[in-house]
Amino acid sequence: MSDNPRVRFGGGRSARLRRRLTVGTALVALVAVGLALGVPLLRDRSQHRLERRADREVTATAQRTRAVLLAEPSDREADLRRAAGTVDGVEVITVTAVAAEVRLVFRVRVAKTAASVLGWQRADAAACFGQVVRRGDTPAPLERLPCPD
Repeated sequence: MSDNPRVRFGGGRSARLRRRLTVGTALVALVAVGLALGVPLLRDRSQHRLERRADREVTATAQRTRAVLLAEPSDREADLRRAAGTVDGVEVITVTAVAAEVRLVFRVRVAKTAASVLGWQRADAAACFGQVVRRGDTPAPLERLPCPD
């Protein structure tokens, strides 16, 4: 047997190099699996957050539209249609006058974009709302309605 410790234990530069390559390969594989699993989860989570922000903006836009409509109540359909049309993202669907009140049904559409891990994400949100405008002191609440197709 040899007195050289490297020969006795099968060591040497080539054995250390093989161990380092094996450990390095294992680490690279572990990182690749982590990225393959983690990136889609992060993307889904950020997409969900973006969709929630778009939905909140739809509601905020509807509230702004309500404020515009109630700022100067009118019993003229054309005036109210024009006032609602001044708010970005609002499309007036119907305007109906009955007695001393006017009912507007309008659609609010919002598109949001944001940077994400794998590029740009986009979320589109839309909802329909109904608002009754009356002459007098009692404003009617804003109601969320199903959108017509």
